[in-house]
Amino acid sequence: MAHNQDITKIQTFGELNDDSNFEVVCEDEDDDSCWIEGNPANSEFTFKNWDEVKKTLIKYYDSDILEISSC
Repeated sequence: MAHNQDITKIQTFGELNDDSNFEVVCEDEDDDSCWIEGNPANSEFTFKNWDEVKKTLIKYYDSDILEISSC
């Protein structure tokens, strides 16, 4: 699934909190989803910042991510 994507092209919306879930909108709408797993690379499942969110999530989506919203 992982592919190269310029994370600066991904728009982010909302406030990033320790317990944030994310609505992910992709170029291919069939890949759109809600991410509720937290950060799988962290034992507390938290993200430090939006760049960490972007770098982590692009590993799990086949098409380019257009935007990520916290929810």
